Amino acid sequence: MQYQPIGFELLPPKSTLSQLQHLYEAILGTKLDKRNFRKKVLSFGLLVPLKETFQAGRHRPAQLFRFDDKRYEQLRKKGFNFEL
Repeated sequence: MQYQPIGFELLPPKSTLSQLQHLYEAILGTKLDKRNFRKKVLSFGLLVPLKETFQAGRHRPAQLFRFDDKRYEQLRKKGFNFEL
């Protein structure tokens, strides 16, 4: 879980960064800093932003993302390590 992005397999094809963070927090059993988590996950270049949003509650709609399998395979072949 910490070295491969299998968390994306446990979420719907279109998901928010908050959903991804909550999943990793539940599995790792620890609270993750929201800004640091988002910055690190987005820096991997594995998420493709969609022109869709997800509305939950009264807050601003969250942007949806999809996991880029092809990009991950390219990075994995180069020795990429998905370490949070």
